[in-house]
Amino acid sequence: MFLAEKDGEWEPYKVRRRTDKTERNPVLQEEVEEINDMKKTFGEPEDDEIIYEEDPVSEEGAVWPISEGRITNWPCFFALMTHVYNTLNPPFHTPILLIVQPAWTPREHEKLTQFFFEKFKTPAFGLMDSAIATAWAYGVHTATVVDVGRDKVDVTAVSEFIPHGTGRVVALPNCGGEAMTERLLEILRSKGFTREMCEQLKRSAICEILPVGVRLPGTSDSPVQQVITNPAAAASTGATGSGPGRRESAAAFGMVPRGPGPDTETGEEQNGDDENEGVLDVASIVAGGKMNEYLARKEREKQEKAAAKKKGAETAPVQARPVRLPNSKRERNTFMYEDHALLDQLKSMNLGSKGMAEAQAALDEGPQKKHDAPEQMDVGEPRSAIEANGTSDFLFSSHTGPIRREIEVGTERFQAASGGILERIADAIHRTISSVEEVNKRSELWDSLIICGNGSKIRGSPTFLTEQQ
Repeated sequence: MFLAEKDGEWEPYKVRRRTDKTERNPVLQEEVEEINDMKKTFGEPEDDEIIYEEDPVSEEGAVWPISEGRITNWPCFFALMTHVYNTLNPPFHTPILLIVQPAWTPREHEKLTQFFFEKFKTPAFGLMDSAIATAWAYGVHTATVVDVGRDKVDVTAVSEFIPHGTGRVVALPNCGGEAMTERLLEILRSKGFTREMCEQLKRSAICEILPVGVRLPGTSDSPVQQVITNPAAAASTGATGSGPGRRESAAAFGMVPRGPGPDTETGEEQNGDDENEGVLDVASIVAGGKMNEYLARKEREKQEKAAAKKKGAETAPVQARPVRLPNSKRERNTFMYEDHALLDQLKSMNLGSKGMAEAQAALDEGPQKKHDAPEQMDVGEPRSAIEANGTSDFLFSSHTGPIRREIEVGTERFQAASGGILERIADAIHRTISSVEEVNKRSELWDSLIICGNGSKIRGSPTFLTEQQ
């Protein structure tokens, strides 16, 4: 949620003032002019020309009412519940069922009950534990529910729809989706990746957790998961233990090799002139006034690539289609990164509607990109996120969709949950099930393992947890 201009009020999206006339909605501007003409007739003061707009992408100034499963900002949380209720907009008073987090206390349950009865006048209100709701949704009465959230993980043993409080792991920190993003950022920061890039990489299809014992692509002796038996050797040389054959290549783990010397953890910093290393910072190129040169180079490279492809197709004999390797067996793969910062940079340059459309069309590397001018584009092809949602971008003088860039990633994409994240979750599952008093129920709890939450959407994570035990 975002703080509104009036004290004590909240907004679900970031609200900005749009002061650039070239960026305004022409339909809204006509309405403002009509209202001002009417006010002139009756001698009333005219409205100012400031137009407000919502930015559903920006997180600048956002307030998170829940942190690690606990409510930390009650006014913000109540405003969020009000927004959800108004969005659903029930036609009449209906009962409300609220799924609660394990970290919420009975006193907080009372506070929530009082708010919903007094605010919405609901005829009935109920609270349900999230682990019981998950087991009911899967149609099982006995299961171990592992809820992987943004900042924490909850592990609950449910037996006959009764959660076991003894041994229940509540809000295990540094094990959720945010920890995986930070791990990717730690590995890829030296290659120019930002936190937003790592977040979108984590959500993409190429980010995967390989099963235990599976080797990284391109290596013959370096598994993803290793057990370090000699921490001193690992800290100094990168070896997992003493003796021959225990030193693994740091490149296999996506890390910078240890120093001394250049291109090492303790070496000298690189000047960053080589654009083939890391991710090209297009936003800095645009801000530095070199946008025309960059666009001309991109167009030239595109033409050369198309000519080489055409020439190769004419001269090459007809061959069998090559086998497409799965992501887990490819050393490098690409994903589409939506560069919102670059779009904001272009908007700040006041290029106008035509210049903005041309710049976005030239920079966008998405698979549905059209090479024709914006005026000649097929009307059946959505040109922006707004038009794809059913609203024609004729209402807006510039495109508002993000600029997509194709970014290549190596084996670092398999290490989002490295650094002990999944090991801590597996240990929490073992402790929770071992704490169940009914010994005959433990085998059933192991067999019925439910892994849910947005943090569990990375491919391969359930496989790791089941094979780890």
